Amino acid sequence: MKDPLKKVFGVSKDLLKSYVTRQIDNDFKDKYELTDHHMVIFGETKVGKTSLRKKCIPLTDDVIVVDCTKGISLNDIYVQVLYKAGVEVTEKITKALEESTKLRGQISSNFLEFLKLKIMGEQSNKEQVNEVKKPYIPNTLSVMVSNELDKVKKTTIVLDDFHYLSLVEQYQLSFDLKMFYQNGIRFIVLGTKITSGYFEKFNGELTHRIDYIDATNWTEDELKEVADKGSICLNINISDSVINYFVEASNGIISVYQGLLADLCIKFNIRETQDHRLTIDDLEAAKKIVSSYWEKMSGTYFIKIKSVAGGGRRRKLQLYYYITRIILYSDQTIMRQGFPFQYLYEKLQEMHPLGTSINQGALTTVLSHIDELQIDKEIFPKVYTYFDKRLSIVDSDFYFITKHLPNSEINNLLPPHEYVIDLEDPEDGLKQPTLF
Repeated sequence: MKDPLKKVFGVSKDLLKSYVTRQIDNDFKDKYELTDHHMVIFGETKVGKTSLRKKCIPLTDDVIVVDCTKGISLNDIYVQVLYKAGVEVTEKITKALEESTKLRGQISSNFLEFLKLKIMGEQSNKEQVNEVKKPYIPNTLSVMVSNELDKVKKTTIVLDDFHYLSLVEQYQLSFDLKMFYQNGIRFIVLGTKITSGYFEKFNGELTHRIDYIDATNWTEDELKEVADKGSICLNINISDSVINYFVEASNGIISVYQGLLADLCIKFNIRETQDHRLTIDDLEAAKKIVSSYWEKMSGTYFIKIKSVAGGGRRRKLQLYYYITRIILYSDQTIMRQGFPFQYLYEKLQEMHPLGTSINQGALTTVLSHIDELQIDKEIFPKVYTYFDKRLSIVDSDFYFITKHLPNSEINNLLPPHEYVIDLEDPEDGLKQPTLF
């Protein structure tokens, strides 16, 4: 049987035949088979989280998969779970759904701000006061869901793209997870860049009941093995010089790397397994493929970058613009690690025309709203997130885009004359002499 190209290289919803087992596959398998813990697979978009889950968790009768989408609620998830389990949504469950929706709708703006501070890693007296006033949302609905799942022998729930849930819904899920764990229902949660201990920030009782797997990193050897496995399937040989170039040019991003390999095959009319072994050793063609791939992708990302830089209501000091410039001018190593608050603050003081007149509160304010700014501007997937006092990239393609963006082009992308500061009416963010 010949393998079609789309089953070997490229970006696909299905497991490709060039799939490579990494150390994290073994780590995940051990945690999955040797514990009864909930599990979280995290990392930027398009780094292989879903493929890892599909490889390690076969779709058996006891597994239910729910794909989260923009605007989804926890109640929507529970309804999907019941539907996929073949459970009828009774009047009792419907009433519980309505009651939980009503209670979450009554959560105060102060508590929402508290949740945001908790995720950002900010500490304040206000946070401590609000924590005392945190709302009580009974887990009546999740208990019903758990009982129904137990009746039909469903033991594992997979939540893909968990990051589409709002903070309030994430908060409620963290408490439901404790109850599900006690009842023998296991959740496998997939989401963009968070860190170990994320759910414990909401509910400390999840400690030792949930494990985290970081799916982000791919080694050079693992990427090269992808090309080797795919080449065997297609009966081709891609030269070391081309593979090494693609590894470096893709910036280690598996989705980009797979896309480049697929485009290379298309360039040489390799659409399925070859009858006779074909060798590809054309570095110039590979360079053109990378250039073309970058051109196709960059336009979309430039729109996202400019949209964030433009800011929203908080734009008098143009801080989103200067944060964007700091990101674009930063080294890839720093970008991969995320931008600590202090790093951004020091760079902002160096770059911003008002220099040391900018206080930390102004930066905190814009960073704390960068996630909702992207939601308001319908930037999906998001490019950035602010979590635990660190601004992180959550769309892995951004690393590829910025790697090939010359510094000399940044001013063309973000013309300074379009981001003029209104000095006559500055927002709160300048240091006030009366404070010293």
